[in-house]
Amino acid sequence: MDNLTNSIDQVVQENVLPHEWPKEVLAELKNLEVKNNKRADLRKIPFVTIDGKDAKDFDDAVFCEFSKDGFDLQVAIADVAEIVKQDSSIDKEALLRGTSIYFPKRVIPMLPEEISNNLCSLIPREDRNVLVCKINYSKDGEINSYEFSEAVINSHKRFTYNEVEFIKQNKDINLSAEILRSLDALEKLTKKLLYNRSKRYALEIESSEPTLSFGSEGNISKILVPKRLFAHQMIEEAMISANICAAKFIKKYFGFGVYRIHEEPESLKLENLKKFFSLKGLSINSPSNPLEMINSFIKHVNKDEKNKIMNVLILQSLKRACYSTKDIGHFGLQLKEYSHFTSPIRRYPDLISHRLIKNVLNKKQLAYNQDDLEMILNNLSELEQRAERSSRQVIQRLICHHLEGSIGEEFTSIVVGIAEFGLFCEIENHFISGLVHVSDLSRDRYIFDKEANILKGKRTGRTFRIGQKIDVQLANVIPEERKIVLVPK
Repeated sequence: MDNLTNSIDQVVQENVLPHEWPKEVLAELKNLEVKNNKRADLRKIPFVTIDGKDAKDFDDAVFCEFSKDGFDLQVAIADVAEIVKQDSSIDKEALLRGTSIYFPKRVIPMLPEEISNNLCSLIPREDRNVLVCKINYSKDGEINSYEFSEAVINSHKRFTYNEVEFIKQNKDINLSAEILRSLDALEKLTKKLLYNRSKRYALEIESSEPTLSFGSEGNISKILVPKRLFAHQMIEEAMISANICAAKFIKKYFGFGVYRIHEEPESLKLENLKKFFSLKGLSINSPSNPLEMINSFIKHVNKDEKNKIMNVLILQSLKRACYSTKDIGHFGLQLKEYSHFTSPIRRYPDLISHRLIKNVLNKKQLAYNQDDLEMILNNLSELEQRAERSSRQVIQRLICHHLEGSIGEEFTSIVVGIAEFGLFCEIENHFISGLVHVSDLSRDRYIFDKEANILKGKRTGRTFRIGQKIDVQLANVIPEERKIVLVPK
């Protein structure tokens, strides 16, 4: 068994991840029906999908055009709720899983592949049932109105992000004029939405999640940070708009919703973050405004590629986003009403949003009461964390295997955490941290100042802070425990 397969299997076992389909689910799959009755026929509209090159579950398609006073955007989302009925065996298993879990070269899907990659996936030149959110924007990119409808579409083209980026630069003549106009309109709309995003001081923290390339025997050949393209932002902003509209729509009819909430960070964590950046020469005029403060830190980090790793410090100061029926708001996006609606193939909360919207459109009884739904959403928030933790554990095991041949070598690292027993240091360009034990530091007695979050030598006064660079030697690697051991150079 190669390292990749073994690493995934071990993490699946450790986290008790459901990964086999019960016989009841397999039996239901044989009897699934897809009906197109009473739907708007939008098959002539040149919807396109834009995803990563390895994507197989296409759950969203977009079409944009210039209107008399601004823009009209249609976001078509796979109508999973039409196929996966509430309380069916497939539905119960999806609720148990909560979300698809993505590993390198393998996915544990929330829904069977026959649904996620076939029946519901918006495959080019195939008729598919969708929920469409049609949004009218002003010329400044503000939402004027929106409407939801059940429809059938036929995706005209499947694009990757890189292909869209190429088209933006070269205007591919092999594409239809309609598709080119749609991409052009979406590009211009996105620029308006990004400007509005900056005006409301929404956070722009770039992900530092690595992409792994593999050679033989499941071994890592390269560790890369994927470049974020404007094409990514085109789809992100379109989905954010649709999620805003879904939150407003559901709240209007039910008084509650499936909100994606993100609370304001704790004052102590912000104060520690402020202290750290003040040591880097960055002072903030309005410390009482957490949003302005964090955005100033982000801009400082983004000025220099070498500072990117400091994003982890900013992320550590923020609370986790989660799900709730209560409209608390989303701090990071600076939105009052925000839901998850656009990924029902891989996220169960989105499937709930679809059911609630379809209840309204079809004038059916409410599918959930608020108290029961709150309990479901709390559990789904925990399952999301499990999925993220599992994905991260696989990456860490694989990087450990990658480093086994580098024991004894020296690396530049950065301090990402401090405890009384030592420093947690992340090796540059390897996305894994290890412990430098306090006993391996220079001969001194080091005192941990919890309030200042520093480790200080009692005799020498030498101080270690988060963000500080340290040259280290890789002393040991323990892939089974996802650990590396470091000693100062």
